Amino acid sequence: MGVCTTPPFAMSTGTSRSRQAFAFLLGATLVGGVLGFTADRFVARDRCIRWGDVGAMRRVFGDELDLNGEQRSAVDSILDAKHRQIATLVKPVQPQIDSVSNHATDLIRALLVTDDQRRTFDGMQARNKASQAKYDAK
Repeated sequence: MGVCTTPPFAMSTGTSRSRQAFAFLLGATLVGGVLGFTADRFVARDRCIRWGDVGAMRRVFGDELDLNGEQRSAVDSILDAKHRQIATLVKPVQPQIDSVSNHATDLIRALLVTDDQRRTFDGMQARNKASQAKYDAK
C-alpha cells in the first residue's frame, strides 16, 4: 500500500491547467456577457429593425419625432457628417479595435459545440461584415 507524501495543497501541473481552463472560461463568459448586453441594447430599441440597417433605424427615428421630409433630410446630413467624423477619429486605432473584436469572435466560436452553431455563427459574422462594408462605403 503506497502512502501519498504530497500535501493536498501542493501545486501541480493539473492545478495549473485547471486555473488556465478556469481563466479561459471566465474570460469567455465575461466577453459573452458584454457582447450579449451590447446586442440586447441594439435589438431592444425596436425588435423589427435588423442591426446595421441604417435606413430603417433612421426611419424609426424620424417617425418617433414626427419629422417632415425636410427635417429627415437635414437629420440624414447631420448623421452622415457625424459618422464621417467618427470614422476619421477611429481610423488610427481601427487595427486594435479589429484585434479585440477578432479575439472575442474566436473565444465565442470556441464555445460552440455543434456544426450547426458554428455555421449559424459564421453566417451572423458574414452578415455583420457585409453590413459594416455597406456602412463604410457611405
